[in-house]
Order: sequence, then structure tokens, then C-alpha cells
Amino acid sequence: MDLAARLQEFRTRYPNRTLSAGGAQWTYRICGDAPRSLLLLPGGLGNDLAFDLVAGLAGEFRVVYPAYPPLKSLDDALEGLAAILAAEKIARVSILGLSSGGATAQSFVRRYPEKVERLVLSNTGIPMAHRARGRGTVNSILSVVPWPLLRVPLARSITKLLNAPAADRPFWDAYAKDLFTNRLTKAEVLSNLRLQLEYQTRCHYSPDDLAGWPGQVFIIESDNDIFNPVRRKAMLETYPHAPVYTFHGGGHMPAFIRTGEYLDVLRGFLRQEIEAPPPRPK
Repeated sequence: MDLAARLQEFRTRYPNRTLSAGGAQWTYRICGDAPRSLLLLPGGLGNDLAFDLVAGLAGEFRVVYPAYPPLKSLDDALEGLAAILAAEKIARVSILGLSSGGATAQSFVRRYPEKVERLVLSNTGIPMAHRARGRGTVNSILSVVPWPLLRVPLARSITKLLNAPAADRPFWDAYAKDLFTNRLTKAEVLSNLRLQLEYQTRCHYSPDDLAGWPGQVFIIESDNDIFNPVRRKAMLETYPHAPVYTFHGGGHMPAFIRTGEYLDVLRGFLRQEIEAPPPRPK
């Protein structure tokens, strides 16, 4: 079955549910019915980009896969996600935070540590205030650019980040065009940018934040990610006990272009008993 057929099957098999929470109307998919639950937090690009990844997990986990509606604050995002878990009667969950979804994941475990059993941070970073310089200005400029003019460069940026194999590029080009033409709104994109800015300016995380939390963090990174060595080092220093898996040449989105390997790595962590390893050598 080719990519287009797998995407259509995913959308048909796992239709969106809706919930009013956190001051917004949320949509989310429930994929699978296994006893253990996994909350998949995307980087603000709807909730079907990871269709192959979720299909590989749905037999072993009950995957909760939300899309972010337009939100006023990071607090609204956290409250909305907690409300989804409550509506689905999920008391404790593992979280996979992908890209900027990792920002939401790190914030969520600090707000609701009792709801999280383990945390996977994939191709993401910690908040760094200096990265917010100029972001507010850029966001303001983007807010006045007409949406039809923004859609094309946004779609191109996603396909560039994916860096998919040549044979798959026509599918991903079409997917990205449809995403920004028919499935995402300008309000959703600007909301995601505002939340990223808030994360960088408001949040400050340290290795001691989760000292009393009995769960475990796992880090997935790539050696050629847009998150450069300085930012990856800061992540490892914030979570000094976390096991790390590094994709060589995996780019920013190994979950989508090297899904088989990614699934093996992810399952290996989620299946193991939680034991805190010694800190990595400095």
C-alpha cells in the first residue's frame, strides 16, 4: 500500500473527536485500544502527519493524537490536553513530544507530573530566552501577510525539513500543499508561533525540576538536526539521567522518513522497566 493509501486508511480508521477545553474547540484522534496510553504531541501541523508512526504504535498503545486549535496561551494548551485525557478516562500516560511538541510535553510534565509515567523528547529543545530575540517582530510581520502568500513558503519549509527520499517527495509535496490550503488556518499557524515564543520567554527549566517525579525521560536526536550541537548539549544537561538515541543523518524528522528504525527505538524505551541509569559522563 503506498503512502497516499496509508494516509487515507489512517484518516478513515481513526476519525477525529471533538472537545471544548482550555477556551478552544479541540480535535483529536484515538488510535488503538491497548491498556497503555501514549499522548503524541505534534509540532503544530495537524494530527495526521505521523500516520505511519501511529499505525505502528496503535496495536501496542492507545495513542491520543491531538491537533492544536488556536490558543491564547501555553496554559490553555496544557489545560486542553489534560481535559482530553480526563474525557478519555486516562489517568497516566506516556508522552512523545515531537519538534515543538516537545516544548508542550516538557511543560505538561511539570504542570501535571502525576499524569505522566514517562516522557520521550524527540528532535526538540529546552527553552532559551535569547532565541526569542526578534521572534515577536517576525510574528507581528507574519500576522499581516495575507494567508495565500504564506501558504507556499510554509509548505516548502515542511518538505525541506522532511528531506524525504526522492521516490516519496511527490507525495509529501502534495501533502504539504493540501495541509496549508485545506487543513490548517492562518489562526492555527500564528497561535503555534505565539506559543513557541511564550515557551522561550516564560519557561526556565533545570535538572532539578523533576527530582521528585518517579518517571523517566528519553531523548531522541539527530546529529544533523536544525537543533544544533549547542542546543542539543543544553537538552542533555537539563536531563542528565536520560538515555539518548542519536540518528545519524536523520535530519529534523526521522519519525517520518525513517519510521521503521524510529519505531524500534521508541518501542524499546516504552517497553522497558523504568530504572534511572547513572548520569552520562561529561
